[in-house]
Amino acid sequence: MIRFEQDDRTRGEQLVLGAIPQGQPLASDWTLLRPEDFSHDLHGRIFRHMMRLLAQHLRPDPGAVVASRRSERRGRGRVLDGVPDYLEWLTKASWTIPGPRVRWLVAFLDAMLEQHAAREATQRGRE
Repeated sequence: MIRFEQDDRTRGEQLVLGAIPQGQPLASDWTLLRPEDFSHDLHGRIFRHMMRLLAQHLRPDPGAVVASRRSERRGRGRVLDGVPDYLEWLTKASWTIPGPRVRWLVAFLDAMLEQHAAREATQRGRE
């Protein structure tokens, strides 16, 4: 299975990605997020596929996300080894990780807000 570092922000990203397919209240309005808000490219790509599936009124379970990724990658190689297992873990086991979930979520949201503020400052500087 794919492994990431155990920092608070990564754990927060994992909680969000695990909540979306389950329709958890935690994921009630993550549509304001963008794939680039995630610190790991894979997390951003998973999020993009989940949002695409939700827009099509499909449940973004691990199988649907893998199928969405495969259809996008047609002719461009195979799906990264370990992604299906990682998606399965995100939607099931990520909720059983003992630890300070609120702190993890806050770390992710704080980092996301810092990124948004930096982007806005850059855009203002260009004007």
